[in-house]
Amino acid sequence: MKVGDLVTWRVREGIAEPEFGVIVEKFKASQRKDTHWWVKFTNGIHAHKTRILCQERHIILVEDIKQKRT
Repeated sequence: MKVGDLVTWRVREGIAEPEFGVIVEKFKASQRKDTHWWVKFTNGIHAHKTRILCQERHIILVEDIKQKRT
């Protein structure tokens, strides 16, 4: 993953319309071992926020979803 990638939540069962967001920045913290990204969501319940801090394991690239469906 890198800045500018289109992502969505990895698991969102029961949601008719998935939330889509764009990675805007990598979170820099020496204490955390997991990779975290700042994401700006364009639709859904998180769209009103400036940005959301997400663990890399909780989000997935939209490109990866398309490849699995074909």
